Amino acid sequence: MGLSHPDPAAAPAPSPVRASDAEREDMVERLRAATAEGRLTLEELAERCEAAYLARTRGELASVGADLPAPAAVPAPGSPAGRRVFRALFDDLTHHSPGLEGGLEATAVLGDVTLDLRASPAPTAGEPTIVARAFLGDVHLLFPEGVRVESDCTSLFGSVRDLTRPHSGPEASTPRIRVTGSALFGDIVLAHPAGDRRTLWREWLDIRRGHAGKDVWGNGT
Repeated sequence: MGLSHPDPAAAPAPSPVRASDAEREDMVERLRAATAEGRLTLEELAERCEAAYLARTRGELASVGADLPAPAAVPAPGSPAGRRVFRALFDDLTHHSPGLEGGLEATAVLGDVTLDLRASPAPTAGEPTIVARAFLGDVHLLFPEGVRVESDCTSLFGSVRDLTRPHSGPEASTPRIRVTGSALFGDIVLAHPAGDRRTLWREWLDIRRGHAGKDVWGNGT
């Protein structure tokens, strides 16, 4: 009796590979670059960004930019080592006291991300960076007193609202946090708390200024 051979047509088709969040972000950056080059209109940018964030597979994601030039070679997608990532996709996310070592990334897509940094420990070295991206959603960042916030965010049919209060202390001894990113049909809001509460950041600032034995009003403890 002869051996039977499997019918290639009956073999199951390979399952499509799911797209990662980093790959979606790469596509959105590619779309923004194409818009800056005049290849897409603002309306097309908004439509394709939405399609990129909704894409489930790599094939669906690739179709979003199929008519655009191939991107230049870049490192493998992913967040820098040590950066903590917070994403709200079609939902809301609130996180208290995240560590800032290595920086943070907050992305809101049809949802809101709120990061309360008031009790976050001060980084041991360097100036942390927060990358905020708001697409049809909001990113809210609440900073502790005594921290200088430097914002370098862009907006398109959205807004970047810096509600932080200027700090009068010496710049050399004031901890700083840099915020970068973009708001597309969404908002990025930066704010200090309503009151002047003593936090780990305030204690660290007092030590840096040589006032470890005084309270925030200058009185001895």
